[in-house]
Amino acid sequence: MKSDIENHKHIELQRWYKMPASLVLKKVVHEEISKLKETIFGNHVLYLGLTEFKKKFKSKKQLSFISFDDLSFDEELNISKRLPFEDKSHDAIVLIHTLDYTKNSYELIREIDRIATDSAQIFLVGFNKVSLWGMIQPYMKKTMPWTLNFHSLNNINEWFKLLGYKPNYMQTVSFFPYIPEALNKIAGKLRFFQRIFLKNFGGIYFCSFKKEVIPVTPVKIKFKDRYVVTPFSKSTLNRIK
Repeated sequence: MKSDIENHKHIELQRWYKMPASLVLKKVVHEEISKLKETIFGNHVLYLGLTEFKKKFKSKKQLSFISFDDLSFDEELNISKRLPFEDKSHDAIVLIHTLDYTKNSYELIREIDRIATDSAQIFLVGFNKVSLWGMIQPYMKKTMPWTLNFHSLNNINEWFKLLGYKPNYMQTVSFFPYIPEALNKIAGKLRFFQRIFLKNFGGIYFCSFKKEVIPVTPVKIKFKDRYVVTPFSKSTLNRIK
């Protein structure tokens, strides 16, 4: 697996979330993450993404919580050419904007599938290509977050469908890239309007997928009739010799 994570974009995105203009959006992201967190189950959780949000996914019920962010994630991929975990080792895997700063996103998803257990859940947060954000992206290529790789919900759904996953949760928020301070008070009403009429066209998507592997149990064939095998005749045995 080639090293595809662009770390400078990772750091720039961290800074972007801390800017005054992004604080309203950050609050909305935290609210949606809280909903996703309630659906997490399993003992072993892997977090890939921004440090800004990883504390939201920690729980005392988990036996292990491993997070990769910043340079460490990229270095591991350079050395091993794959994530440093055994097959089917994690019950829940969280990717916060990880696909956005990964060049070959589907290759990363396949590696995620390798380390996911047969009943694993995958949680994703990222920038939605089919949105007003995606429409202005070609004109904002030098500005964060439009320097990242946006993905559509349809593409993400198809990638996971190919690997045997079913969607559990799909939602988008923030139809407008920026909400002026004067509109902060009615931001809740705007989000309600978007959830009803523009459900899949918000700038940031939140997805949850569940892996479904149907166990194969061998079934013994039961014969209704009794079959009698007659012994070879002496003449036949002589011919075989």
